[in-house]
Formats: sequence, structure tokens, C-alpha cells
Amino acid sequence: MNTPESNRVEPAVSQKPPEQTGRWRTVVCGLLLLCAIQLAAGPKIRLSQWETNADSNAGLAEGMAWLRGRLDLPPIVNGHLDWSYPEPTGNPGDPARRLHDTAFVTERGRIYNVFPPMVAILTVILNPVHTFLGLPEGFWPAATSVYLVYLPLVLTGFVVFNRRLNDPVWAAVLTLGWIGGSAVLPNLHAAQGGQLAQTYHVVSQVGLLILAADVMGRQRIWPGLIGLLISTYTRQLTCLYGLVLLWMAFRRHGPRGVMLCTLGLAFIAAPLCILNHLKFGNPLDFGYRHIYVGRETENMAVNCLTHGAFSPRFIPTNAYYLHLAPPRIGDVSLTNINIQEDNPFGTSLWITTPLAVWAVVSVRQWWRQREARWLMLGTVPVMLGLLCYHSPGYLELGYNRFALDFLPIWLLVAAPFTRGGRRTWISAALIAWGLLYFQAIVPNVRIQPRTEMRGVLHQGDQWRSLSRSC
Repeated sequence: MNTPESNRVEPAVSQKPPEQTGRWRTVVCGLLLLCAIQLAAGPKIRLSQWETNADSNAGLAEGMAWLRGRLDLPPIVNGHLDWSYPEPTGNPGDPARRLHDTAFVTERGRIYNVFPPMVAILTVILNPVHTFLGLPEGFWPAATSVYLVYLPLVLTGFVVFNRRLNDPVWAAVLTLGWIGGSAVLPNLHAAQGGQLAQTYHVVSQVGLLILAADVMGRQRIWPGLIGLLISTYTRQLTCLYGLVLLWMAFRRHGPRGVMLCTLGLAFIAAPLCILNHLKFGNPLDFGYRHIYVGRETENMAVNCLTHGAFSPRFIPTNAYYLHLAPPRIGDVSLTNINIQEDNPFGTSLWITTPLAVWAVVSVRQWWRQREARWLMLGTVPVMLGLLCYHSPGYLELGYNRFALDFLPIWLLVAAPFTRGGRRTWISAALIAWGLLYFQAIVPNVRIQPRTEMRGVLHQGDQWRSLSRSC
């Protein structure tokens, strides 16, 4: 018999769709990742002090020169760039007269930036905004660097790893291990001081991950080209990943795709070639041999001037520093490891970031995936170029920054094979090793008064003195 109680309808319990629940889970994991990086590495990167000015950053100085209608950089006079471009007195090729690792073209008597033009382009684009805000000329506030360098690094890494894994928790763990347990962290530390080469290493990671995500995802070509543009305009050698995009375009879209991809590659390469021609008289000359004017007795200068910027004879030395070189440890304490400065050319990737070993151990698994296979093969020309370069890198005490030209791709391809059973615990141990190692070797950033930060960044002077003494 029906009773009023039996006929009563219970209120429906509100349930969120699985997609909405997954979205919120991803957002929470991303926020926790940002918090974890700040807790683990905040004192080492000190985002509030990411101020940069033209007196310590050749890319920013080049952008300011463009705004004045010039390609060449002014000389340093009394510790500052002299934008009146005075005639040189004494030795015009003296490295003390120019920013660190800028080129002096003896035939023209001019100073040029040899690094890719990403920062110069952004300086020109952002100049009206900075002027409107009343910022000093040739100055980037911390917010500019944080929004253009740091946040894209973290968010792109997390999103790309999550798309590969479809697991935001493990994606956050791997992203933390990659940023805090690899050469990314010391380069973030140096980028805080306005060092251009190290800043470019950080930004290039964003481009490489965007490119890799397109190759392993929907293969629409244009995202991959955007990623390649970002990486090439910060690290020129990564242009070789264009070969992977050409293969992808052919497999996915046929001859028409190859034609469109080729046009995209030409669009990326043309400005660089034009700049090279205007500066150094050759579209393929990036000017690196000119940075050694006045420094001809240095080992790297001898290598470059004698054998060229790239030569197979450099492979044994570079392979040693990339794969075998141990860190030369000085003082050790519970919280810090001081790396001796008698080896500024790098330390083995496998010692500093053992998580990369999964790219080798899982070769049988990822080789079965066509896109992963070709993406990994695409790292071979880049690694070969690095091995043939006349220098294994410099001012990289206890790590190898050139490995960042392929490391994010290795980790992304191997990501699905880093978990499951014992692999999860092994990966956790490898990540912990990397985190603890880089926590120990990367020093904390000294808190500086804002007035001091807006002067000539002290690290720029330190780097110039180091380059002259080596």
C-alpha cells in the first residue's frame, strides 16, 4: 500500500560532470605546482627581483639601439652604456668596452649583439607600455620578466606534460622535477640577474615543449612553427627541429603541408639571416668569432679561431662534459655544496638529472609510437651540433645547460613510462635526487634594495670580469 512517505521524492544530489571535476582537479594541481616551486626554489630565483636593464643585457640594449635606428651597440663608459656612441680611445677592441659576449667587428669598428633577437623584439614591442608606465629607458621591471619568462615556463610545462599523461598529479610531479631538478633551476637563478644566455635557455624550453606537443598531438603545423620560432629566436641550433616539422607536415598533410611548413620555416629564418647579413656580411654568420676580439688567448677563442665555430674535433671534449664529467666539489654542509670554479664547462647530465635515464630505459616502449620515435630522432642533429660546437658551455658550475636543448623533449616522450609499480618509486627517487642536488649547488639570491636593482645590475659586472679573467 502506498503511503505518503513512500511517495515522497528525495531531492536530487547535485553531481558535477566528470569533465568539470577533471578540470578543477587540473587547476588545483597547477596551483599546487606553483606553490611547490616557490617553496622549493623561491629563495633561489627571487621573482620580485627580476629587474633587468640594458647595461647588463645585450638583447635589451639591442632593442634600445633599434629604437634609435641603429643595429650596433654603444660602448661601455664608466660602467654604463654611452648612447652618444663616442669615438673609441685606446684599444677599440678591448672587451671591457662592451657587454659580455658581444661582437666587435674590427673592419667596421662596431659592437653587435650575437645572441638571437627575441629580447630585442620584445623590447621594441613593450617600449610604449613601459614609457606609459613611466619606467626608466632600457629597463624591464620584474613583472615583465615574470610574465614573459617564468609563468610561461611553468604553465606550458604542466599543460604539455598533462596532455601527454592525462594525469595532472603526475604531470605536476614531473614538471617540478624538470624545473627544480635540472639545469632549468640554475638558469632561472641567472635569469633573475638579467643574464641573456641563461634567460634564453629558460624561454627556449617553452618553445620546445609547444613544438613537441604539436608533433605528438593534433599535428596542425602552426603551433609547432610557433614553438620553433620561440626556440630558434632564443637558441639558434634548435632550428634543426624544423626537420621534424617537415616530416610531420608530409605525413599528415602531404605535399601541400610540406609547402606550407616550408613557408613557415622561411618566415622564421628570413629575419635572422637578414640581421646576420647586415651585421656580419653573411646570412649564415652569427658573429660568434667576433666575440673573441681582445680575448684571443682564451681556450675557447683559440678553438673557434683555429678550427671554426663547429668542428668534429670538439666531439670528444664536449661528450665528456655532457655525459661523464663529475662535479668538482669544494666545501660541503648540510644545506649547501660549493662547486669548485676550476671546472666551469659543465657536469654530466646523468649525475645532475638522472630522471633523464628513462628516455634510454624506455626506448622499446616509445619506439613503437611513430610520433615519439621521430621526435626523439629529431634531437640527434641538435645533439650532434652541440657536440661539434667549439665550447661545451661556460659558467655552468655543476650542471650542463646545453643539455636543455633536448632534455624537455626526452622527458616528455618518456613521461608515460616513468610510473606504474616500481617505476613510480624509482622515478620519485630520481626526482628527489635532482631536487636535492640543485637545491645544494644553486645559492639563494641576496635580497637587494630596489634602488640598487635599478642601477647597473651587479652580476653583469661580475660576468664581464669573469670573462676577462678566464
